[in-house]
Amino acid sequence: MAVTFLPDEIIINILARLPANSLVRFRCVSKYWHCMLMEPYFMNLRSRKGIILPINKEYLHFIDVDNNNYTTFKRRYPLEYSTGARVIGSFNGLVLMVTLNEYFTLNAFVLYNPFTGEFKKLLDPPTQIISCKSGFGFGYGGTTPTEDLKIVKFTSCRDICEVYDFKTNSWSSQSSKKYDINCITFAYPVGTFSNGNLYWIRSEHVLLAFGVKDMVLSEIVLPRGSNFIGDIGTINGCLCALKMTTSSKFELWVMNDVDSTWANTHSFTLDLKWDIFYHTLNIFDDGKILMVNPFSQLIIYDVSKSSYETLNISFPKHFHRFFKKNCVQFVETLVSPLDVCFSRWGGREKKSKQDKMKNLLMQCFNLIDYNVI
Repeated sequence: MAVTFLPDEIIINILARLPANSLVRFRCVSKYWHCMLMEPYFMNLRSRKGIILPINKEYLHFIDVDNNNYTTFKRRYPLEYSTGARVIGSFNGLVLMVTLNEYFTLNAFVLYNPFTGEFKKLLDPPTQIISCKSGFGFGYGGTTPTEDLKIVKFTSCRDICEVYDFKTNSWSSQSSKKYDINCITFAYPVGTFSNGNLYWIRSEHVLLAFGVKDMVLSEIVLPRGSNFIGDIGTINGCLCALKMTTSSKFELWVMNDVDSTWANTHSFTLDLKWDIFYHTLNIFDDGKILMVNPFSQLIIYDVSKSSYETLNISFPKHFHRFFKKNCVQFVETLVSPLDVCFSRWGGREKKSKQDKMKNLLMQCFNLIDYNVI
């Protein structure tokens, strides 16, 4: 009987075309397959992107943005006792969320893999108050997303900034009185991360910037020329601002990181018969802009195609403003949240296990040398 052998290149090509649920199961085929499916090279072959957003208290909604039809599906929250969530950010396919309890106070920070469903509850911050004056951010101060990863939380009622460091599994606090955080109402509390900094809209023409690495606050002036800033986000890694000039006309401005100057790179108009505003939810790095039309329907405007699609997801009426920035784009990954949630104690435990394994291997080599086995 002939044995058919398939090269790894063919196997990887086949696996890359399979749906997500199949890949999750196939990790159990062997250790080799498990490692192969976890390789960044394999996941880059798929590079499937999705958008996660919590519209109601029961489900997280997902949008497959790689599908021309923008298919949608939903899942329950990772923590069963949660009554809602605010999506803060994502990196390497993992999504950070703040889950809320029935009293709408902070329940937990959760690192979640939408692709596999795995999640990890993080250490609670010193202050668990969430109000209209709370601000959140998620970013890294190193050259890679797993280097110097931090969570930033502004607590305006106490005029402090709290920072969670993934390396030390701990929270630290610093005063934010210099920039009068207590006077800022974070109508859109989730910050935008770009090139080592987190940004929030402070006023009509000013952004509040927070350096993730050095933990220093500063201010950035927004482009002038209109009376309303729709939102901020990133385009191809650069900070951008969407300016609404009329109810349905928009300008996209991109900031130069060298001198913090702005340039108008794209303008568009949405078809609208009535003078009613569109609501921008978020601007994604690949040039897609998620918005809500006057009929409470979600739409995605694609800057590269200068066109938009209406999705089969509708928002509860009159609740658009509460969902501003409460959504992020992620890339499918098999990375577990447990792999990036480590502490000093966890590091010592891992090193101890490695030392034990090393000693065991040395004993085996010695037994082989003495022909004991």
